[in-house]
Amino acid sequence: MTPHQAGRRHQPGVRDGVRDVFTAAQVRAAEDQLLADVPPGALMHRAAAGLAAACVDLLGSVYGRQVLVLAGSGNNGGDALFAGARLARRGARVSALLLSPEQVHTDGLAALRAAGGQVVASLA
Repeated sequence: MTPHQAGRRHQPGVRDGVRDVFTAAQVRAAEDQLLADVPPGALMHRAAAGLAAACVDLLGSVYGRQVLVLAGSGNNGGDALFAGARLARRGARVSALLLSPEQVHTDGLAALRAAGGQVVASLA
């Protein structure tokens, strides 16, 4: 063992500088168990709050800032739309580009619109 290796602290989920990776099935199984233990929508709102907080950390104040949400289909798109709604309530000018409009998360879209966000048809 080299002195460098001896001084290196082990980080959970990281071995020899390589981060553990989980399959989609493993993530779904973990989410399913968590979803069974929390009220409906709680996990999505937690994810949205985390995403909105990360945006605030990145941008500083979001008041008056222009934010574009790229919202895919299903629950991941819902996370993004709910995060956009949170940012809009903090004064950001939020627009959303729906990548799969036919599969949009309707509650997330309603929350975004209720908070003053708008949907754009394209980036052009």
